[in-house]
Amino acid sequence: MLRYRLVQKTKVLAERGAVLKLPQILMEAGFRKPFLVFDQGIAKTNIIKMITGCLEKAQINYSVYDKITPDPNSDLVDNGASYYKEEHCDCVVAIGGGSTMDAAKGINVMCHNEGHILDFVGREKYMKPASSLICIPTTAGTGSELSNWIVITDLHKGEKHPINVLNSMCEYAILDPELTVGLPPQITAATGLDVFSHAFEAYTSTRSNPATDLICEKIMETVIESLPLAVNDGTNLDARERMLVAASYGGWMLVDGVVHIGHCIAHEIGAAFHIPHGASCSYAFPAMVKHIATAVPEKIRYTGKLLGVSFDGTETPEEIAEKTSQAYIHFRDEIVYLKPISEYNADLKKVSLHMAQNIKKDPLTTLTPVPVTIEDILFMLYTIFLG
Repeated sequence: MLRYRLVQKTKVLAERGAVLKLPQILMEAGFRKPFLVFDQGIAKTNIIKMITGCLEKAQINYSVYDKITPDPNSDLVDNGASYYKEEHCDCVVAIGGGSTMDAAKGINVMCHNEGHILDFVGREKYMKPASSLICIPTTAGTGSELSNWIVITDLHKGEKHPINVLNSMCEYAILDPELTVGLPPQITAATGLDVFSHAFEAYTSTRSNPATDLICEKIMETVIESLPLAVNDGTNLDARERMLVAASYGGWMLVDGVVHIGHCIAHEIGAAFHIPHGASCSYAFPAMVKHIATAVPEKIRYTGKLLGVSFDGTETPEEIAEKTSQAYIHFRDEIVYLKPISEYNADLKKVSLHMAQNIKKDPLTTLTPVPVTIEDILFMLYTIFLG
């Protein structure tokens, strides 16, 4: 069976003020009643008023589901799908960051399938297609609008589960950089570093290929150039626009290049210690780079050069990884000012064999270019928290 590269069906509208064209998109697609999904943080901004205002002006009825929380759980998704059906909606509109888009993508799936969203963990082939999702990202981070993955939390077990929604991806994505203006520096930094992690992990996974590598390299370069500008000046529209497009392309790379051990660790420590996803990925990055040093030294060298490292050509793979890791830490801590992991006051008693086993069984772990053992995972976890 042929495996095609760079497949992307999502129609992307990327321009300043694009959000005001939502009514036109709905009419073009034949949707009559959108189901707006967002969280209370977005509800307090002018973004929702802007969107509902343009819908009302176009005489388009809508329903609101504003219960989304960080690390969306399965109950939120299942309840949202039930409410969607009660309201007789015909499409889902996600307005927000990665958590909102993940929840909305899950709701979209369950509007066309029976059971519960967690029923599809590892059973994605039984998922009926859903083509009724519009995403409006308000952060430049997860790229969920172009990716085929969602991450849903099981509250009962305290675990995060990645679910592949390849046949239920976003139909339309609206990339409006004006919606990200004024995003606080810490959120800007964490979401931007998530973009870098998506690109680097897709670049170094066992699924990487020449078609995706070139895009991943440009994404990393864009983050290094534009993220500091966006962090230091939240009103810099040029930087915001470049980061928003880079984030979406990073999500696109998850479709084929995918991610590996860095994200698998991030899912676990994020759920256990309530660390935002982008920050979790960033804290895991140096340990991940050192673990895969021997498999992809030239790609790590290229990444190091983007980060400003000078190599003399005599370095071993381990030395390349060390220099690149230190340059990344400098960028993370001193250039975009992500707060240190110590501020989360993590209870290291939770760093356990059980946590390592959960990471080991994550299907994305198998895409790591150097095989990962339980001992490797425990070592990386303690390195993340203890240095």
